[in-house]
Amino acid sequence: MYEGAWLVSVGKWMLLTLFLVAGTLNLAPARVKDHIERMAAWGVPLPAFAFWVGISMEFVGCALVITGWHVQAGIWLLIAFTAIAGSIFHRFWLVQDPLRRQLLRIAALNNIAVIGGLLLLLHVLK
Repeated sequence: MYEGAWLVSVGKWMLLTLFLVAGTLNLAPARVKDHIERMAAWGVPLPAFAFWVGISMEFVGCALVITGWHVQAGIWLLIAFTAIAGSIFHRFWLVQDPLRRQLLRIAALNNIAVIGGLLLLLHVLK
C-alpha cells in the first residue's frame, strides 16, 4: 500500500456517498413519479423501465465497488449511469429561462467532474 492510499479511499467513499444518498432520496414515491414524468416529457422510451434500470445501475455499481468484486465493472456502471442520466435530465441547451438554464448547465458540469473522478478511481483501482 502506498503513502496516499488513504486519499484514494476517502475519494472513493466521497464519490460513492453521492450515488448512495442521491439514489436513496430518488426512491421516495414523489421523486420516482417526478423522474418518470420528466423522462416521458423528454421523450425517453419506456420511462418507468428506464428509471428502474438507472436506479439499478447506480446501486449495483456502488455495491461492486464497496465489496471489491468486479470494481472496474462497478465504476463503468456509475460512469454510464452518470452520462445517461445527465443527458436526460440536464439538457440546459433546450431551456429558455436563464436561471434554470444556468442551474442545469452547472449540474451538467458537475456530472462531467464526477465522471472525471470516476475515471481517476478506475485508473487507481485497476
